[in-house]
Amino acid sequence: MSTVPPKKKKFPVKSKILLGFLQSWFGILFINWVFQGIRGMQYKEVSFRILLETIVLLLIYELLISSGISSIWSFLISLLFSHTINWLFNTHLWVCMRYMKFYRRNPDALREFLRKVSSDIQQKSWLSEAVCIGSVGDKGDVTSWRSDIDLRLFFGNGILNYFCLNLYLIYLRTWALINVIPLDLYAYDDISKLHEFKLGEGIKVIKDDLGLILKEFPNRVDSNDC
Repeated sequence: MSTVPPKKKKFPVKSKILLGFLQSWFGILFINWVFQGIRGMQYKEVSFRILLETIVLLLIYELLISSGISSIWSFLISLLFSHTINWLFNTHLWVCMRYMKFYRRNPDALREFLRKVSSDIQQKSWLSEAVCIGSVGDKGDVTSWRSDIDLRLFFGNGILNYFCLNLYLIYLRTWALINVIPLDLYAYDDISKLHEFKLGEGIKVIKDDLGLILKEFPNRVDSNDC
């Protein structure tokens, strides 16, 4: 089992007191609960999250109002519950837990999870591209007890694809949550987003039906993956 200490989460603040709070387990979870990884998302994923949370909020709000609770309290409770539900089942809880000293996860469990997810992705006819970046993408494997899986999927065209992929994100994140897998998962509007990551870092191809990833990133992709 790895004895490597957890990485320190970086925040652009100068105050040592504030930085200490933000890097504490409570601070990390609180920041993640508030923002829910939205900084790393693009339009199609963000818009669906807002739509979904709004629907859940309104359903809870109507239930509370009909129970005789005041409109202000109904709204605040609805906001708290809808945001928390979205956080638990549609974010990256175990990725945050990697910054805790106690966290450990057997690499074999992550390898098996990635194998099953990769197989599941291959069966989705409406999903053409999927890759791993980060340490798994660069080294081609899970390398430590503190590793995570940086999985990136890509939207196709049309409203049906929009809903299918966004719902699939919830499915995969819930699957990872239940199995204690640190899955750092996002869906991008197009593959050009990958240019924003480290230029020298490898990309592990999970699916590339149209050959777009290999064409766009020939020096970062192992052709044997394609």
